[in-house]
Amino acid sequence: MQNKAKIKEYLSEQLAQADFRSRAYVFDAQNKKRPNRNIFIKIQVHLDKFLAGNKSYRWVALTGLRGAGKTTIMHQLYFANKNIDGYFLTLAVDEVTQTLGSSISEVVDIFEEVIGRPIVNLNKPLFLFLDEVQYDEKWGAALKAIYDRAHNVFIFSTGSAAILLNSNSDIARRAIFEKIYPLSFSEFLKIKHGKYEIKNLSKLLREVIFFSKDAKEVYDNLKKQEKKINEYYSNVSRLDFENYLFYGSLPFMIALENEALVYDQISKSLDKVINKDIPQMGSLSSDITGKISAILYAVADMDALNFTTLAEKFGISRPKISEIFSVLEQAEILHRIYPQGSHFKQVTQKPSKYLFSSPAFRAMYYKTIGSVITDQNARGKLLEDLIGMYLYRLCDKKPVFSLTYDSAKGGADFIVKASENRIVIEVGSNKKEYKQVVQTSQKVKARYGIIISEQGDELQFNQKANALKIPLKYFLLV
Repeated sequence: MQNKAKIKEYLSEQLAQADFRSRAYVFDAQNKKRPNRNIFIKIQVHLDKFLAGNKSYRWVALTGLRGAGKTTIMHQLYFANKNIDGYFLTLAVDEVTQTLGSSISEVVDIFEEVIGRPIVNLNKPLFLFLDEVQYDEKWGAALKAIYDRAHNVFIFSTGSAAILLNSNSDIARRAIFEKIYPLSFSEFLKIKHGKYEIKNLSKLLREVIFFSKDAKEVYDNLKKQEKKINEYYSNVSRLDFENYLFYGSLPFMIALENEALVYDQISKSLDKVINKDIPQMGSLSSDITGKISAILYAVADMDALNFTTLAEKFGISRPKISEIFSVLEQAEILHRIYPQGSHFKQVTQKPSKYLFSSPAFRAMYYKTIGSVITDQNARGKLLEDLIGMYLYRLCDKKPVFSLTYDSAKGGADFIVKASENRIVIEVGSNKKEYKQVVQTSQKVKARYGIIISEQGDELQFNQKANALKIPLKYFLLV
């Protein structure tokens, strides 16, 4: 009875403060509305279809890395629709479980009492916004029950550990899954400076870079966009790019000015994944989980990833190291890139490559602990994380794309398969030689090779190599 009164008090406070809480996510410190990301538009379309009477669009589950902006999207969605004639309930599920000692089911039951009618018989729609649902162990069954019995409820749920959402059979056939990724450079500039993208340029660049017949065609078509690209960058500073590379791909970092605070926040976000999300997956013991942060730092600082070296360093078996990396991949801290030729991702003798899902994580280790590898190598690894982050988003769950790498000595960083095209990509802070892309291109019968170079603003075409050098700033608009 006492807990019921406590939940009613909590619900009253949530309903009264919903607008105030959301404003912090919708407006900046100068009370100027923050720009919406592209994913927001997609989710709003789903909600509009629900309002139009299409009951297939009653549950949207937003997954993605911690810090990628799921909570912001939730509050922006609430704020954009709050004037609709309906009931609105916004819940942080960690508060529900940890502060109230309650559950989604119990809170919704008491909410029915508050509004004076059951959710199966609503006179107007209920919009149920649930942040970090995995904090309630029975969230899947609770939301399944709401979905199945109440057709006038729109559920929007977020979860940090994608594995928890995607593996839950209760929602696999019911929810519409959308995924949020770290910010692209153009999204970063839009949020930080209100600088909007050039309409359709990203789509055009993707078509040119990945679906051309040879390097000359890529070069010619990029040349046509050169003026437009340079105009876009005319008032973008070098400092903007540095901030983006080191931490700006995580949107919650953009407003922070103090670098020490930035890396402290990134470290805390990573700690939450390690100490809260990963234990919920249930496959690793607490003593193993306690070593993950040190393992990630070792990965950040290794010239080449070696499971055997890591196993010896941390006194863990090699199979257990492999299991740790699998969990880190599922938790979206690392991206795994398979070696070219590993058919349907079968177990292979060739090693996979693991990149950080955002360069901000590797940068945090470099800035707070330091690095034993050279500055040039460290910079190169951050750039490889960055391009890997872009390519992962391009290829993720899209059948027309696949991403591998050449595991041979001197092999190229990435091999992108786009429909029937294979494109070889090499990344570096100051790459000059075409040897690596030529070598890998010949091996995999690629259409052409690309070097993405941080140094220099000019496109370069090498006819003999059937390859071209693309300035990093071009690629960042893809």
